[in-house]
Amino acid sequence: MHTVAASLLALACSDDATPRDGSGEQQSGGDALISPEGLRVSPRAGGNGVFDVTALTLQKGPSGGELYAALRNDGTAPACSPVLLVELFDETEQSLAVGAGGLLVRRFYRLTDGSGTLAACAGPGDVSMVAIADLPADLALEDVDHPVYSVNYWNLELLPVGELSVTEVRSVAESGGVAYSGVLVNGLDVVLIRPVVAIFPVNRGGRPLGVAYGRGSVEVLPGDRWHFETDTISQAGTDHAAYPANGP
Repeated sequence: MHTVAASLLALACSDDATPRDGSGEQQSGGDALISPEGLRVSPRAGGNGVFDVTALTLQKGPSGGELYAALRNDGTAPACSPVLLVELFDETEQSLAVGAGGLLVRRFYRLTDGSGTLAACAGPGDVSMVAIADLPADLALEDVDHPVYSVNYWNLELLPVGELSVTEVRSVAESGGVAYSGVLVNGLDVVLIRPVVAIFPVNRGGRPLGVAYGRGSVEVLPGDRWHFETDTISQAGTDHAAYPANGP
């Protein structure tokens, strides 16, 4: 069985932003859709297609700059194997950093060419999330004036085959942060090997604050369920968004 493009696993590390003492607002992320305040987020002219960034976080992590974003497919057809490309500029239009990451999606389709190839796609109206944690270690966030983004994806002739759904997610308070547990349900007609789940804590506006991963070394048969636990991250947010992060 073939799958379009690479693994869905985005390049990311756990969020390491340190909360201020007594600041529940810092922990929950408030309700701002863009952080830091004042960033001018815009699509690259002529290169963005159907995706629009609805929320974005740029912050320092343990090994360098981290970017988390939510994007919505505002088109009328599935967009498959989407990858976010982002470039950070200062106020003089000097490029400071570039990054890329695969958007996490829940829906899977089969190509209609008879090959049996599966494609992971964001359907019309779907919100996807992405984590990029390999921005330069010396990136000074105060110098970033505006990120410019584009999204590459495939338009294909498809038939839907199902979803990998993440359910029963619960947060668990841990020393230094929060972890998550839950269930991944294989709603596809193929075996899922080495499942991975990504849980994004979000603020009241739906802005991702970081990401926690749960990884397994099992096979999940069609219709079966896999119980997972994630690593620990510092910010709990007020809610979460859950995605499979490795396809069949």
